[in-house]
Amino acid sequence: MSLLFNILPESLKERLETEHLILRPYQEGDENDFMRVLQESTNIMYPAFSGRIARVKALEDARIQMQQLRTDWDNRKTFDFGVWMKADNTYVGDIALKNVDHKIPKAEIGLYFTGWPETKELVQEALQTILDFAFHALQLNKVYIRCTASNKFYGELAQENGFVEEGTLRSDFRGVDSEELHDLTYFGMTREDFEAQRNQQESKNSTELV
Repeated sequence: MSLLFNILPESLKERLETEHLILRPYQEGDENDFMRVLQESTNIMYPAFSGRIARVKALEDARIQMQQLRTDWDNRKTFDFGVWMKADNTYVGDIALKNVDHKIPKAEIGLYFTGWPETKELVQEALQTILDFAFHALQLNKVYIRCTASNKFYGELAQENGFVEEGTLRSDFRGVDSEELHDLTYFGMTREDFEAQRNQQESKNSTELV
């Protein structure tokens, strides 16, 4: 049995903090922020998040979507974090561990942030935090990011943060309400990759202190 099944939802640290960010599950009252960023980021969310865009057309839709994300969290199906600036509580994006495969265990990382590419450093900060959550709190053995040609900047982001390009599956994805088929490029990080990257960073930090 996967270690994930042995972790009760209340045993997980749901609020994650970095130097500049607060990451936490959505709650009642977040719907205005949630919908605003969806509307601001539609161009960079398509086609990966076309389903979410299609589902959230009004404020009540946003409330329902967030309630579903909470249910999926409690059922260990998806771990979806909203991301807020620590300084002024501005909501800037979303990062999630989804498509959890309990057998490996592994999960896909999905993310979108408003203001890209100006917010790139914040995205990297959130991504590194989610990697730590995935490999330490959830004890995953692998995470991966998928991107289409129109979202190739996600692939570039992945590689800059230690992911390895694993290949492209042709005509492997279709967005909601679209007949167009997209190629999907996979970028993966194993537990060994993650630990090697962290050890390298710790060694670098130690050298700089000396």
